[in-house]
Amino acid sequence: MGLETTPQTMLMTTSSFKIYLLTKLVKNKKFSVLIFAILLAIFCLPRISSFAYFQLDPDNFIDQIQQFIKINNPEKPQIIRLYVTAYSSTIKETDNTPCIAASGYNLCEHDLENVVACNFLPFGTKVKFPELNRDKVYTVVDRMHERYNSRLDIWKKNRDDAKSFGKKYLTVEIYR
Repeated sequence: MGLETTPQTMLMTTSSFKIYLLTKLVKNKKFSVLIFAILLAIFCLPRISSFAYFQLDPDNFIDQIQQFIKINNPEKPQIIRLYVTAYSSTIKETDNTPCIAASGYNLCEHDLENVVACNFLPFGTKVKFPELNRDKVYTVVDRMHERYNSRLDIWKKNRDDAKSFGKKYLTVEIYR
């Protein structure tokens, strides 16, 4: 009679035809050169090129882009003028834990006069006082009594320095 077409014979003829086409293509020299070039580009060139040594860390990729943007586009500070006072870590000027700021930062342990107390700025905000020291950066880590809503308070190591600072009307650069 004739050839029976069962799923098994159909699969064999289809796969045999694919193998036949593949062998025809491999015998074609242009196709062989193209396949060789593709394999060379995939497996050899990355090891040769300098991009092989640059590994992209997907976890830090966004942070790296943000850092690059910050370096190339420095942010412009918000400039305001307001009263600035000073305080020290004494129970008379603070609560019963004078060394611990409202943010949890330990003032006495770090012993650096680069922090301020402020009620209207979030913790971690950077500020500068150009009239005091153009290059020194202060960080908001503490809060003041609620009646001082428009004032900054610079932390000093000792009470005498804080008292001698007094109350000054200064220009403040705020970096958010």
